[in-house]
Amino acid sequence: MKNKILMAGSISLYAAGIALWIWKGNPILFAVILALHCSEYFITARKIAAKAGVAQGKAFLLCLLFGFTWWLPIKKAQEAGEAEQ
Repeated sequence: MKNKILMAGSISLYAAGIALWIWKGNPILFAVILALHCSEYFITARKIAAKAGVAQGKAFLLCLLFGFTWWLPIKKAQEAGEAEQ
């Protein structure tokens, strides 16, 4: 449930960024969120997705939309699985 709320928050930030861009002509919030999520994919998410067997295209889209909220639970599950072995 908490993860769904965080995912909705990410989408809400995008919506706020787009609204700010349209109404005030200021794309900075949208650009910052997009840049952070893009860099997050290349730094962390693609490795986690590859290890979990998630297609890279899907992982990229999920990371752009939701940021860490989609891959962090996968990483925690992977770490828990490794700790059990």
